[in-house]
Amino acid sequence: MKLKFVLLGLILMIFVTESKGQGKFNLELSGGPSKSFLNFENSAFEPVFRSYTRLAWHGSLAGYYAIGNGLELGLQLDLVKRNHWRSFGENNLSPFTFLGENVFQSGLFIRKSFLNLQNRGFYLESGLSVIFPPAPFNLLSKGESNDGIETGLITSRLGLGLNAEVGYKILNRRDNYFLIGLRYQQGLYRMEQYNIPIYNKFDQMAVHQVRSNGSFASAFLGYGINTSNWSKHYKKIPQRYYNQNKMIKNELANADGFYLMAYGGFRIKDPITPRQDIYFNSSGQFSTVLGYKMGRYSLETGYGQFSAGNNISFDYGPHQPFWTDWVVYGINTPFVPLTFKYDIPISDLKTVRFGPSFSSYFLLKDNTHQNNYIYRTTSGARIFEDGSRIDVTGVVRPLPIEARKYMFFNAGMHLEFLVFNSSFMSLNVSRNFGSPVISRFEADYQVEATNIKFEQEATLDGFRFDFGWKLPLNILNKQKKLALKQW
Repeated sequence: MKLKFVLLGLILMIFVTESKGQGKFNLELSGGPSKSFLNFENSAFEPVFRSYTRLAWHGSLAGYYAIGNGLELGLQLDLVKRNHWRSFGENNLSPFTFLGENVFQSGLFIRKSFLNLQNRGFYLESGLSVIFPPAPFNLLSKGESNDGIETGLITSRLGLGLNAEVGYKILNRRDNYFLIGLRYQQGLYRMEQYNIPIYNKFDQMAVHQVRSNGSFASAFLGYGINTSNWSKHYKKIPQRYYNQNKMIKNELANADGFYLMAYGGFRIKDPITPRQDIYFNSSGQFSTVLGYKMGRYSLETGYGQFSAGNNISFDYGPHQPFWTDWVVYGINTPFVPLTFKYDIPISDLKTVRFGPSFSSYFLLKDNTHQNNYIYRTTSGARIFEDGSRIDVTGVVRPLPIEARKYMFFNAGMHLEFLVFNSSFMSLNVSRNFGSPVISRFEADYQVEATNIKFEQEATLDGFRFDFGWKLPLNILNKQKKLALKQW
């Protein structure tokens, strides 16, 4: 599955290389919150045993080729993250996505744009996606049955999704553009069904059934890049790019004063779980801040949240990894950031600048309270291609976190570039360090006659990659605009 996804990415890059010189190709990045639609049944323990699907996120890399009359043909690669939770009474019971959290897909799309004379307007889009569902965590082959219902993974294959999208595009003078939109994907048939055994406090077993067609809905923000600007022969050079109004916006955007900023991105956890891909070892974060710029210095504070997970991956014999299991998923940790930045302009009109940043994060959630963690038992098996089977049983116990810690740190670099002469987009690469432990447990597994026992901790340390948008509040001040016009 991963090889197919990489090949699709190579095809997209070849498409860019072959098309950019003709000035008809746009490369597009987008992302935002999403909600997957999973059908589930809680069997005999309902309604005490509850299950629900939470908001997650969705990201896309796409290329669009103009074919005339406002029509574009697109090739799109997607990562759809889905969170399916279950709970028992007032306590969370092993919250994780039964069918695997990261869904890759790729599709072909046709887009029709309705732009006005100011190069902005709505667009409609439709297409068909091929979905590559992941293997579920703690995969059970067909195992014991309960009331005639077999447990384990019943169906797993490629899916197909029919897409509809509506959005709004705003082009600048170089034909780069912002877009905002809504997307819905309807899975055309059932591609996964997972029947997992669940137990009540009396060790009675029932079956929790989760089914997926690959349907989801999302809202997103995006940025499109006109690749003809990468060629000196086809680069679009707008006439009178900096007229009076734009120069005023540029000056106000770079002036000292307050600004609003939003960040979103992902973190590669540290230490990583060996022999697992980047998606297993990553989680997300977001924050919204109020900042003040004074010369080349900036100070920011606001509110944000980190997500994290404490997961298991261990080897047995020649198998690497032999067993993968989510124990805690979705530890949402709110925080208040305090960030110092220093800007180094690298253009005459200060449209591009970079510099270092340093942050202190103050946690709002007590790290000694593992509210999302429970005593858990595991029972399953690995079935191999030759038909052999290895049974696995285990138990995971919480371990106390002794010290209450409130603060940790981040350091890195940021790159900002002016868009629409009034706001800034930001790319940030940084690293969290000094994080307190937010989850700690002891795992004790029995694989055949072998006992595998270890302790594991999770923190918020790791490298971060964030995308941000900054709105200087000076540009909203009509009196300042008027004063600059009269000057």
